[in-house]
Amino acid sequence: MEREDARSTEGLLPNHDGAELMDELIQQVDAVGGFQKLFNGLFNFCAVAVGVTSVYTLVLAMEVPDHWCYVPGRASTNFNPSEWKNLTLPRGRGSEENNAYSKCEMYNLTGPMIWARNTSGVNVTSCQYGWEYDRRWFSRTVPSQENWVCDKSLYVTNTFVATQIGEAVGTISFGHMSDTIGRRPVFLLALTLLIVGRGLSVVAAPHYYLYLVTVFIGHSSLSSLCFAATTTGIELSSAESRARVVMLQSLGWTGGMCLVPLVAWLTGDWVSFVLLPLFPAVAILICAQSLFPESPRWLASGGKILRCMRSLRYIARINKQLLPASAEDTLRNFAEQSKGVVYGPASFMSSVRLATNTVLLVICWMLNAASYIILLLNVNNMSGNPYYNFFWQSAVEFPAGFAAKWLSDRLGRRSTHTVTFLVVGVSCFGVTRIVNKPSLHDLSTAVVIFIKFCITITNFVCYLQAMEIFPTCLRQTGMSFANLAGNVASVLAPYVVYLGSHLNQKYPYIVLGSMASLGTIATAFLPETLNRKLPDNIKDAKYFGLNQKFWSFFQEASADPQRMRVN
Repeated sequence: MEREDARSTEGLLPNHDGAELMDELIQQVDAVGGFQKLFNGLFNFCAVAVGVTSVYTLVLAMEVPDHWCYVPGRASTNFNPSEWKNLTLPRGRGSEENNAYSKCEMYNLTGPMIWARNTSGVNVTSCQYGWEYDRRWFSRTVPSQENWVCDKSLYVTNTFVATQIGEAVGTISFGHMSDTIGRRPVFLLALTLLIVGRGLSVVAAPHYYLYLVTVFIGHSSLSSLCFAATTTGIELSSAESRARVVMLQSLGWTGGMCLVPLVAWLTGDWVSFVLLPLFPAVAILICAQSLFPESPRWLASGGKILRCMRSLRYIARINKQLLPASAEDTLRNFAEQSKGVVYGPASFMSSVRLATNTVLLVICWMLNAASYIILLLNVNNMSGNPYYNFFWQSAVEFPAGFAAKWLSDRLGRRSTHTVTFLVVGVSCFGVTRIVNKPSLHDLSTAVVIFIKFCITITNFVCYLQAMEIFPTCLRQTGMSFANLAGNVASVLAPYVVYLGSHLNQKYPYIVLGSMASLGTIATAFLPETLNRKLPDNIKDAKYFGLNQKFWSFFQEASADPQRMRVN
């Protein structure tokens, strides 16, 4: 271990800008040390995976199994279930397809008429005695438990609307809180709300409006939990490690999505597979009390020097390093440049450069979010095993995460984002030529999986660019605002899927291809962030990327405002 006095002035030059001062101080306590590995493994992988599993079990919990009217009396006959259905249920009425049995209507029959096996001219009525459900895949879901079918089918749709509203409200509220009260309290509060909301939903299901409230609470915190953990991880890491932190979070997200069908398959009962992931969530919440420090970069930018010193000493002790003697002076210099100001959302419009980057990032985020949800919901048009369908849609994100990390570190963030969007557009317009041809079903399925692969890459890079372009004082607020815009755009996704299921299967891909074309243009004008210093304040953000050439892959790392003025 080096002596403290030998390191007291190493690399901490008074004429460095705020970003460089903080980056070099983080390096002094080891930006790739054991603490960072523990933090990112526990909170950017495990916590994200557990949070995603806890939240997205709702998708399978709200599964509406095949159902039909229950007509009493079969027990006293020798009819098998198929024969009983044929006698008591009409076929092919209303929106029922393929001459299937009605899900919401039954013959208004009396005993003698059933025995006569004569249903001609018999009146049809709505289900009078409840419903029977196909329990091949699930022993119980929320709709089958509470009979949210037929005239109550909108209950399921309204539940998913509540999740979108909850996520939108939660991300913008918690995001601004994270930039004002800190990353740590927001993480702890978000995880607590997730546990409470998902836990209470189990007992609230019989009371519909109370259930909507619990769903709202449980979904209001996931994005903020992920943002708080990933933002802190990035702010504690070197420039070379930032993509690795985002990749780890992406793998945690994908792992959590893959665990959803596994947990549901193991239990088959919605109460069990909703409660099961909450146990590791509670364990992570307990660990976070001592292992999730406040971000030193956020503390310093707000002028909280003493708390920042305590946080840095804690990290240095775990990494077996010593702080330089000039650390406090460096922090005060950094705080002076940051001015300790709490910035509001209007600060995004404080300069042309920051406003342009913000608008482009928000557009890209909306396109990525809506594309992801369209592809995810379009799986509902698939027949077969719901566990397999959900799993393979999620599993494709694993190789995509590694590919996104590799490409963004070698081709750059901007080039990877732009080219991948271009590939998505070409693929979507191409699949419209074959999606309606049954003989090419396997080929069209493979192309759609490839599109999901590419959309996962664009989501990864968009998330990484937002982390690196928004300044520290506005990073969480900016991420939350972009995510809010993405949630609003995603509200339209079910209607796009509706076009495919009721009009023509190619319509969702035409919409996806058009959005990808817009994304190709928008991403091309974002600044390259590979190996560049993070902007810490409004001054840094005002010039960030201003000197970059448009037709270039790699940019020289610098956050010096004077040099950034050079075109």
